[in-house]
Amino acid sequence: MINPYPESHQQGRISIENCNFHKILGDKNIEGDLGIQIARDGRIWICINGVAFIRFSPHPNQKMSKDE
Repeated sequence: MINPYPESHQQGRISIENCNFHKILGDKNIEGDLGIQIARDGRIWICINGVAFIRFSPHPNQKMSKDE
């Protein structure tokens, strides 16, 4: 059973965890396991076939820079 998550948006840092992802998985169209984890503080991890692909860490003040 999957718990639905409503659409939400946050400002923060997005990092591509594996720039050679196409070398690991091959074709652009793949079949496999997609993993998503969302922490209480808003951090998000997206994995494909057990390989970390994208991580997101929200800014604590919900803004793109500390100066705003």
